[in-house]
Amino acid sequence: MASRVERLRVGPYRLSKSLGSGALAERWVAVHETDHSLHVAHRFRSTEECPAELVVEAVAAVSEISHPHLLPIEGVHEGIAGSVWVITPFTGDHDGLVSLDSFLRQKGGRFSPLEADRALTHLLEASSLAHGEGCQHGPISTGEVVVDRRGSVAIELYGLRRRLTRLWEQTAIEVARDEVRSIVEIGYTLITGRSADEPRIAATRLFPRLDPRWDDWFNEGLDPVGGFGGADEALAWLPSLRREIEGARKTSPVHTVIRRVREALRQG
Repeated sequence: MASRVERLRVGPYRLSKSLGSGALAERWVAVHETDHSLHVAHRFRSTEECPAELVVEAVAAVSEISHPHLLPIEGVHEGIAGSVWVITPFTGDHDGLVSLDSFLRQKGGRFSPLEADRALTHLLEASSLAHGEGCQHGPISTGEVVVDRRGSVAIELYGLRRRLTRLWEQTAIEVARDEVRSIVEIGYTLITGRSADEPRIAATRLFPRLDPRWDDWFNEGLDPVGGFGGADEALAWLPSLRREIEGARKTSPVHTVIRRVREALRQG
């Protein structure tokens, strides 16, 4: 089977190992034949609902968006039988790619509040920039967030979900709000090790020593009627940022604190 896949070559890349199916496409480790660098080749099969032309057009539309926590698209190549291969960096190790859900299992099922806060900051900063440039992805799952060797997270193939599925029929505001809500759901799972599905248990009931600001954040972000208005609002409500603001409120303007903390979090 593997020997038949594009004859094991796509453009200047040699396919070396299957990584199984991702959220949107099959994934292979790809080795650049000149510089021997490692990449991931995502194989999109042409179908009546999603022809190759649509995939190429969608990739072109989202590939210009750049952020440290959006996995960049390095190239696109058309293969045989109408298939399209999208190339991204390889962020894994000798065992393969590390997704956020597999990393969560390695950590014993939950993150520390500090680790969760850092991962959520990465995701919300990335969403905020993309939304500001008029691009939305839709609900994000832990399976399409990759973790690199430093523990930094990045969203894989950002923006393609909306353009290749029926999410295109929804308004940008609806898709963006659903995306932010999905990041809050990820946060609840990282902190508690549980799904955010109802009936949801307050995080501080499960872990009494947890900062109660987390309950506030989950209650607001997962409110079935309301929810955060956008990624920036969700970011501003994160417990780490609220602590900085509340602690400095008497001595420093709030907007200055927000800017300073965001700059520090970006560098993390």
